[in-house]
Amino acid sequence: MKWKIFALSLLLVAAPSAHAYLDPGSGSAILQGIIGALAAIGITLKLYWHRILRFLGIRKASNLQEDDETAKAPSTDTSQPGSSRD
Repeated sequence: MKWKIFALSLLLVAAPSAHAYLDPGSGSAILQGIIGALAAIGITLKLYWHRILRFLGIRKASNLQEDDETAKAPSTDTSQPGSSRD
């Protein structure tokens, strides 16, 4: 078993050179991929921010539910502009 691990590590270390060429367009494509990945991570964090805070224990679930209920609850003000009940 030890010789298999040794042989595998020897193959990974002793890999021949690739003789590859990276032109300037490749560098900009790599940079564009990195920027796109960072943007995707940022958007994902923004979408799931409240769930992350709740998971970490920074924000309690009850606070979030109260905020959602007040946003969805209809207004209790029954007076309408232009009508008087006097």
